[in-house]
Amino acid sequence: MQKMMLLIYKKIIRIIYGHNFGKIYPFKIIKHFIISLLRSNFAEIQGHKMFLDSKDSLGLSINKIYEPFETDFVQKEIKRGDVVLDIGANIGYYTLILAKCVGKEGKVFAFEPEPNNFSLLKKNIQINGYKNVVLVQKAVSNKNEKLMMYLNKDNTGCHTIYNLHNSCQSIEIESIRLDDYFENYNEKIDFIKMDVEGAEGGAIQGMYNLLKKNNLKIITEFNPIPLKEFGINSEEYLKLLNELGFNLYEISEQEKQIKPVNIPKLLKKYPPDKKKFTNLLCIKENIPLENSTKSL
Repeated sequence: MQKMMLLIYKKIIRIIYGHNFGKIYPFKIIKHFIISLLRSNFAEIQGHKMFLDSKDSLGLSINKIYEPFETDFVQKEIKRGDVVLDIGANIGYYTLILAKCVGKEGKVFAFEPEPNNFSLLKKNIQINGYKNVVLVQKAVSNKNEKLMMYLNKDNTGCHTIYNLHNSCQSIEIESIRLDDYFENYNEKIDFIKMDVEGAEGGAIQGMYNLLKKNNLKIITEFNPIPLKEFGINSEEYLKLLNELGFNLYEISEQEKQIKPVNIPKLLKKYPPDKKKFTNLLCIKENIPLENSTKSL
C-alpha cells in the first residue's frame, strides 16, 4: 500500500513541476494528504540515520534528499580538513553531510536555537557517531542578547525572530555575534552554509571581521521579504556582501546551474513585494574562480 502511495505521489510531483500546477488548490491538497500518509519520524538519508521532525518539514522520509543539486555541490566542494559553519542547522541534514566531508581532520560548527530542532540535531549527530561537530544552541545575529523566536506550526524550518507568520506561539532564545564567538579562534574557516529565515543580514553584520580575514565561500538564502522584516533590505544585504569582497552567483536548483549574477539583476528578479527567493553562492574575489566552480 505504501509503495503504491509513493508511486502516486511521484507522479503528482512530475505533473506539478512539469505543468506548473503546484499552486492549484486541489493538487496541493492531494500532495499534502499523500505526504501525511507516507512520512515517518526516522529515515536513512544520504548514508546517515536521521530522526525527523513530526511534520517531516524537509520531506526527507519520502524524497530521501533535500535540494539535490545544492547537496551535490556541497559534497564536491567541501574537502577533508575544512572548517565549516552550518548557521540555521535545523535538524542536521547539511550538518551530517558537512561532517562526513570534512572528516576527522576537519570541524563543523552547527548553530540552531530552537529547542526541538536542536534536540533532533543532537540526536542525529550522536546516532551517526560524529565527534567533529560542535553544537551551539543559539541564533546567529548582530547582537549578543536574548530575543523572541516566533514558531511556525506547519514547518519547523521556518521559525523566525520577527512575527512574519502571525504566530501565536513564541519562545525566548539567545543570539550571538560570530565575531565574538570566534574571537580567540585561530584556525581558518573555509565555508559557511546559512539559512536563517531573513536574519542573514544581521548574521553577516555580526561576523564582519571573521569574513574579512578568512578566504571562504558562503551559501546563503536570499529572500527579500524576510530580510526586510528583520530590518535590512535586499540591496543593503547584497551591497554588504560586495563590500566584504564577495562575488555573487545564483544557485538554480531547477536548472542545475550556478550562474554569475550582479546586484541589479537580483533586485529585478526578486523584488521586495514578491514571494520569490533563491540561494546564492558567495565567493571571495581573491579565490580563483576555477578552483571554486570546477565541481559544477
